[in-house]
Amino acid sequence: MKQTVIGSVLVTGGTGFVGSHLVELLVNRGYEVSCLVRDPGNVRWLKGQRVRLIQGNCSDRESLEAAVRNAGTVYHVAGLTKAARRRDFYEVNHIGTRNILDACARRGPNLQKFVLVSSLAAAGPAQADRPVRAMDAPHPVSDYGRSKLLAEEETLKFKDRFPVVILRPSAVYGPRDTDVFELFRWAAKGYILDMSGSERFLNWCYVKDLAEALVTAGERSVPSGSVYFVAEDRIHSMTGFQRVLQESGGVAAKIIKVPVWAGYLVGLAAEAAGILRGRPSIINRQKVREAAQQYWTCDLDTIRADLGFQAAMPLEKGLTATWKWYRENGWID
Repeated sequence: MKQTVIGSVLVTGGTGFVGSHLVELLVNRGYEVSCLVRDPGNVRWLKGQRVRLIQGNCSDRESLEAAVRNAGTVYHVAGLTKAARRRDFYEVNHIGTRNILDACARRGPNLQKFVLVSSLAAAGPAQADRPVRAMDAPHPVSDYGRSKLLAEEETLKFKDRFPVVILRPSAVYGPRDTDVFELFRWAAKGYILDMSGSERFLNWCYVKDLAEALVTAGERSVPSGSVYFVAEDRIHSMTGFQRVLQESGGVAAKIIKVPVWAGYLVGLAAEAAGILRGRPSIINRQKVREAAQQYWTCDLDTIRADLGFQAAMPLEKGLTATWKWYRENGWID
């Protein structure tokens, strides 16, 4: 059942990859949108959007209390997908989520829904015989996944105080992304690095589908504490993905198989370089551990039944649209 959203909508992480697509969709749907931003002078993808900017961040309790005061729905999208130090994942993804939940409880009298963007990484990889389900015991294999799971646990502590919903997207890709972008960049150069060993399988999630799922979760009345996976309802082998990546981009790339042990060495070197540069690298040992898992697949029956949601963008069209955006914006020649 769709519910009427009263008051403004607050988005954290609105200047980022997922958050900016969510903000665009909300604005186009006629919502009054506020965004919590660190620097109002650097709004990136929010430039030109009809949004109210609130300076602050998820470690600043005063700014959080001001941000949530008139919010009818809060979409907590802000978080780290990569970090130079392991503790940064927990300070931002875990403690930052706790801070905004506390602010909602203290200063959010109009709050009707809190929607958390988590990750399939919080649940951990699936088994060979079936995709992972929300009721399965979580077993994350990285600090990123563990920090997201802790954020979920903090969120569920408040499910009897105000309605909360948790979305766990799988591997998210699309325009503006800088993580999966590395696969596009190297494919454009004629190379695709892949783990040696058994075939791997995963669900992919186009960013605009994720934005649609988030808005739907904010609008629909579902039990507080509900957890949903978000992805295209097709499981792709990594070999199949690599083929479609090349075909959709009109490129021919050489597949280079890298043993897992070599991947860990590359990850270690990238971590050290990131520390020296003072910024995180997308490649690290924990990303290698995640990439080495054979099944990153998830159950989508529940989100379809409860929210009536099904991803609209097939991988072939999503990759084509993403290639087009990267080229038009000069990210890839």
